[in-house]
Amino acid sequence: MAWRSLAAVLAVCCTILTGCPAAKNAGVSAPGEPQSSTRATDAEAAARPASEPAIQYLALDAPAGTARVVMVQGFPLVHTRQLLPLDVEGQLAGGGSAEKQVEQVLTNLEAVLKSAGSDFSKLVKVNVYADSPRTADLFRAQMSQRLEAAVRPAISTVVTPLSVAGALVAADAVATSAEQGDRVALRRCEAVAGDNGCADAAVMPRGGVVYLSGWPDKSPPAEAPAKALAALLEMVADLKLQPAQVVQLKAFVDSAGMADGILAEVKKIFPGQLAPPVVFVEWLCPAPVEIEMVVHLPLSGPAPEDVVRYQNPASVKPSPVFSRIVVVGSDRLAYISGLYARAAGDAEAQIRDVFEQLKQILPETGSDLEHLAKATYYVNDEETSKMLGKVRLDYYDPKRAPAASLAEVHGMAEADRAFTMDMIAVRP
Repeated sequence: MAWRSLAAVLAVCCTILTGCPAAKNAGVSAPGEPQSSTRATDAEAAARPASEPAIQYLALDAPAGTARVVMVQGFPLVHTRQLLPLDVEGQLAGGGSAEKQVEQVLTNLEAVLKSAGSDFSKLVKVNVYADSPRTADLFRAQMSQRLEAAVRPAISTVVTPLSVAGALVAADAVATSAEQGDRVALRRCEAVAGDNGCADAAVMPRGGVVYLSGWPDKSPPAEAPAKALAALLEMVADLKLQPAQVVQLKAFVDSAGMADGILAEVKKIFPGQLAPPVVFVEWLCPAPVEIEMVVHLPLSGPAPEDVVRYQNPASVKPSPVFSRIVVVGSDRLAYISGLYARAAGDAEAQIRDVFEQLKQILPETGSDLEHLAKATYYVNDEETSKMLGKVRLDYYDPKRAPAASLAEVHGMAEADRAFTMDMIAVRP
């Protein structure tokens, strides 16, 4: 479907407020009450204090039960680990039934969110990893059945093998939390099978966030995870932050079977605490592993003039298409669902179409290409990967490119597509 203006395609735009009992009298929608127009939404967003907790779902042309963009501010944010279709005993649920496995993953996700002061009504972003587009569609359909009509999380999907034999689907999520605190809180949920040394969820307090781009290491597989983790923690230390402020890791691996070994390395570098939540994606790449990191940034004092800072370690040659480190001095974020080209075509045509969609979406959130904080790119062949590098030069300011990971994977969740990406933008 060709892109149209927001006023024409806005299917749902609702705002959920917390801590504002007079919201409805003030003309701001109460929970579950849809906005009537784009202009009203923009005016309310502009008038709302930057510190006031709020979630806004912009459906646009997203599938039922999901949103193209979810804007959030003023909340602690839960980041979960990748949750598999395992019952509480650690056994694969549902055998070869994708429907039953999806049901188990959603049940596990619900339990983990509750353990972190959250629930399905507070979902912001869901990342789905499936064996096929059909399974991805089943996940989206079942998820929407569990959600209230007003709750429409952003969603991204990639086709990839999983770390447990026979598993057809897995997911991780970001959601708001009712927990209050000034430190990252790691949670292990006993209702879900897992490693007692690893957190199922991390609650990131209100404040800023740092995104570290995926760090690849081409050492032998037995050595690469530890070296990649060490490089990331060195960057954390250079920012005057601590390992205890790490919120989530995502590991791109040449075999999903490396998951247990990587978890063992992660636990080593976080002694005396639960290891942060970890997500795995199998990729097709010469490097056995690449790991990215999300870190909490405490904020104090007046807001910085530029709420997004793009930087690189002194020892690393800067790239014009991504930054190694993006420091966000704000909690006003916009999570954008995975975007696909609107029509089949060659690699360049698909990539440009996705970026054009992004250019049209960002102004509706109050952001732009110069305030992108984090990008995840998935391609299905090397030609598309190379073309992505070229096309990005036409859209990014080389001094303000987002932190990013680029992975060649086994497949896309939509037919005849070679590329998808999802983004996190900052709303200055």
